[in-house]
Amino acid sequence: MLGEVLRYWARWQPDQVAVRFEGVDTTWAELDRRTDALARGFLRRGVGAGDREALLLLNRPEFIEVTLACWKIGAAAVPMNVRYTAPEVAYVVGDADCALVVGEHALAGGLADLGDRHVVMADDLAAEYLYDAVDPLPTIAADHPATICYTSGTTGDPKGAVATHAAWESTGLAWMRGVDFRTSDRVLLPFPLAFTGGFAVWIMAFGSGARLVLERTFDPDRCIELLADEAITAFLAVPAIFQALADHDRWHEVDLSAWRIASSGGAVVPPALLAQVQARGVPMLQSYMLTESTATGTLLPSSEAVTRVGSAGLPMAHIRLRIADDDGNEMPTGEPGEIQLAGATIMAEYWNNPSATTETLLPGGWLRTGDIGQLDADGYLYVVDRAKDMLISGGLNVYPAELERVITGLPGIVEVAVIGVPDPRWGETPAVIAVTDGSEVTGADVLGACAGRLADFKLPRFLVTRADPLPRNMSGKVLKRQLRDEYADLVGTVTPIR
Repeated sequence: MLGEVLRYWARWQPDQVAVRFEGVDTTWAELDRRTDALARGFLRRGVGAGDREALLLLNRPEFIEVTLACWKIGAAAVPMNVRYTAPEVAYVVGDADCALVVGEHALAGGLADLGDRHVVMADDLAAEYLYDAVDPLPTIAADHPATICYTSGTTGDPKGAVATHAAWESTGLAWMRGVDFRTSDRVLLPFPLAFTGGFAVWIMAFGSGARLVLERTFDPDRCIELLADEAITAFLAVPAIFQALADHDRWHEVDLSAWRIASSGGAVVPPALLAQVQARGVPMLQSYMLTESTATGTLLPSSEAVTRVGSAGLPMAHIRLRIADDDGNEMPTGEPGEIQLAGATIMAEYWNNPSATTETLLPGGWLRTGDIGQLDADGYLYVVDRAKDMLISGGLNVYPAELERVITGLPGIVEVAVIGVPDPRWGETPAVIAVTDGSEVTGADVLGACAGRLADFKLPRFLVTRADPLPRNMSGKVLKRQLRDEYADLVGTVTPIR
């Protein structure tokens, strides 16, 4: 089904550029021809409908071509985190029982534990393209698995979220309607295709017939140049990447006149960052999405970004939203509960994990996100926190994101995370882990920011400042479990701030 989207653009605009990578252009017609040839090469290898192919690749055109070739033969693509160790790669490849693994030499260490699995290096893929073959390619149904995207595994072994062809097509349409993607757009992608956010940015360009300007890695200097030189019209990224651009020496002078679509997700966008981007005339949207919802969820229009600071917006096309209690009952307006989503983009299942599927997908097609949120009177979503990150202090729920929103923006603080640490009296108590720019940040500063804005039981008891960046997974989310392990002995070694 998704292969037909490529055929459409190959007929409609055959000579337009589909992908630009390091100065080399691939047109839509070339992309269709190349992926036909690779699909037939995979078929000759014995890979076909119902199989899985794993990709351990940095950003490069072969990532896109392997994925499209999989879709043309009915195989599911399994993108893997480029930071995986060899045992983690072996786990995913084994769990998905992949018929083929496509890797590259720069990541060869991650392939060390695959035993007799069939592995092809991207630099050797040329031999797989069968341009003269005439093997018929199958027709692929809408409900056929297109990808198995493994979650980051911050709370255990990764789980493979299965997204169908129909789900990814609906994702592309939802983003086209939400931000008005056009065939004339030029979309910059400098962060990994291998994680759902990066993959989704490609799908946005692919589904709308836009040009993808693909970069191997994120480099602030290079991206600042590309925004102007390539007249980039669309750039979507996590807040940390936007912040790196906004802090660049050339931010205030570079030509951003073509840039009309900016969106951020994966974390709350600090109001100061929002103001920096909008001051350059770039309308900034905010989103809430998950791997399990195939990179859709809610979207905050740029027109509401200032008046509804902190909101994740309204449901995107093809998505329904509710806030529910543990029994599935909808919560009243303004009351926190679990964010649940339903619609055409929701995953079909967790691969090879029926118990996790049953726990996560409820009757009626509702997806349990594990996130806590609330709706205002107009139906706008406010994400309160991850349920797994919530701490209980003296029997009362404390949501770290509430503290983080208050503390973010304090002079000297670059990034911040709040975790729960053991407390002999209260069970748990909040601790602030702050990365600073070298300026002194004191407990009085932090408590002063919280005063009058947070109840006393939510106030942090400890403050740790550090120069090292917070640990993050590939999608930009702070690894709070790692922080909790790192600061497990905080009580008794650090002086409380209150």
